[in-house]
Amino acid sequence: MKLFRTLFFAAGALGLLFSAPAGAEEWLEEIQVKARPIGLQSLEHISQPVTVIRDEELKERQSSTIGETLENIPGVTTNRFSPLASRPVIRGLAGSRVQVLENGLGALDVSTLSVDHAVSIDPLRAEQIEIFRGPATLLYGSEASGGLVNVVTNRILEYVPESFEAGAYYSFNSNSAEKVYALQARGGQGRLSFSLDGLKRSANDYDAKGRRVINSFYDVENFNLGTSLVDDWGFLGFAYSRFASIHGVPFNPEEPDELPFIDARQDRFDVAGQFNGPFGAIEAISFQGAYNDYGHTEFEEVGHPGTVFKNEQFEGRVEVQHAPLGAFMGVIGAQFGHRNVSARGGEAFLPRTSTGTVALFVLEEADLAEALHFEIGGRYERQKSDPDGAATVSNSVYSLSSGLKWELGEALALGLNVGRSQRAPAAEELFSSGPHHATGTYEIGQAGLKVETANSIDLSLGREEGLLQWQVNLFANYIEDFIFLQGLDRNNDGMVDQVGESVTEPGEFLLVQYQQADAIFYGLEAAASFNLHASDHSRLDLNLFGDYVRAKRQNGPNLPRISPARIGAGLDYRQDRFMAGLDLTRALAQNDNGPLETPTKGYTQLNLHADYALLEGERNLKVFVKARNLLNEAGQLHTSFIKMRAPVMGRAFIVGFEADF
Repeated sequence: MKLFRTLFFAAGALGLLFSAPAGAEEWLEEIQVKARPIGLQSLEHISQPVTVIRDEELKERQSSTIGETLENIPGVTTNRFSPLASRPVIRGLAGSRVQVLENGLGALDVSTLSVDHAVSIDPLRAEQIEIFRGPATLLYGSEASGGLVNVVTNRILEYVPESFEAGAYYSFNSNSAEKVYALQARGGQGRLSFSLDGLKRSANDYDAKGRRVINSFYDVENFNLGTSLVDDWGFLGFAYSRFASIHGVPFNPEEPDELPFIDARQDRFDVAGQFNGPFGAIEAISFQGAYNDYGHTEFEEVGHPGTVFKNEQFEGRVEVQHAPLGAFMGVIGAQFGHRNVSARGGEAFLPRTSTGTVALFVLEEADLAEALHFEIGGRYERQKSDPDGAATVSNSVYSLSSGLKWELGEALALGLNVGRSQRAPAAEELFSSGPHHATGTYEIGQAGLKVETANSIDLSLGREEGLLQWQVNLFANYIEDFIFLQGLDRNNDGMVDQVGESVTEPGEFLLVQYQQADAIFYGLEAAASFNLHASDHSRLDLNLFGDYVRAKRQNGPNLPRISPARIGAGLDYRQDRFMAGLDLTRALAQNDNGPLETPTKGYTQLNLHADYALLEGERNLKVFVKARNLLNEAGQLHTSFIKMRAPVMGRAFIVGFEADF
């Protein structure tokens, strides 16, 4: 039934194509996609499904985490564990298969190790967010096998601002009493530029329908400073950022005496540069590097520190754009990194592990005909993990993808992507051994896990200009040796075993182990935007979207925590300085459950946003109001490990202002 409803919506979106009024095509601004190699960043020819969120749309969606900011993008949901611990889920894939980048380099935190760990990138700092689906994400590593989210913050400027720029932001959320303060400044003189920004975000426990979610508070501070030298030859810049946060783990009724929370901090240093035309056959060389010192302590309660996580990591990339070779232009490059991650304390489930990675990649593109664009890319990666007290594990992985984009005329475009990408098992999948209080599990890894291989095909069709713009993506992904957490039932009573601090004694932890089996993922995404009214001073647009993903083991049961199908509709209205929008999203019930997994009921969310520009010109002042979950619906996220403990937030009103001067 869910599939029928979603297919019906997709057919309706396509049907709008034939009812679109003729004429009046709007001018499209050229968009540069930063998570692409130098020289190949234009969105015009990219064959794979890419979503770029920026400007007003980004401001309307911004929330406390990257996961919640993107949760209503077609094909993207969130595995929200708490209001501050929320990562994106792309086409049913999450964790170490979805890479979150900041300006093209990893976030360098430990959010992939466990769902209760926060991503260290605040979405309010984003100037643009790019979402890549499909096989061509391989250029950024095996951790992007399921998808890629790049948060563009431009902490290192590639230009010198013409004048001093500054901005301020404030907002208040009525539900959790969240307060957000942010300041930003940019400027420069001669060939030198600088950027500076700071943010403070704090919230109390939030209210769901009918109850308060105890221990869901958070407090975040973020500071960033960057400077760069810019000239005709290119640029060279440096940046420093500081992230500090405290956030609670929602109350566990099985442990009423504990109110755990996580105290985290991160210091990060970045360098980036580009040299234009250094040699005859080389058009540009760019490089990036980041060093990170991250640590957090998991407290069982105030004054009782428990597990301490530390992550010291370095990551770098070099890209070389060569001169055209016949019809082909492209980039070759290398990526390298080293990571020391550890967990120590009473609940440590991961030994200290040192991981080194070296990779080579290439991406080439060509116009095979006036309306036919071709891309092909490949990557080789060598990864070596050396844990304390266990044998070293080494893997070599290979990835290849190709794509075609065919301009069919009248702004129609057909895209086809195929790829074969491999992912080396992550440290937690290989070496975990111990209880994890946040998720209520006792996790066991397997050092003998094989390399995971995904065979993907992606077909997209869309209209990119005019009064009606629409996009439909169909995808299928056959993953050999898919790695997943499986509950163990050693006594064959039909329930997951529960053990204590020791695996040999009974207790409150669900016993789970990382296992492998071939898996199949398939589904669709559809979106349409139809202009209902346009004049010199006003505009009204209707937006529709829907998505569906199905995931199961080959010839076996369903996989757990897969996003349910969704459909949605919205209206956006603009008139001079005023803008408003209304969005309705229905998450359908998820009954295609994994073994020993409970179904999740569907729910509806109605959101509203409006803003008015009090000042426009050299100085801008905008006031805004947002309303979340206006119907005050109860809802659980099927993708969450603690869907009953941390349901969706109840009705909330957010007011604030944004100023530029």
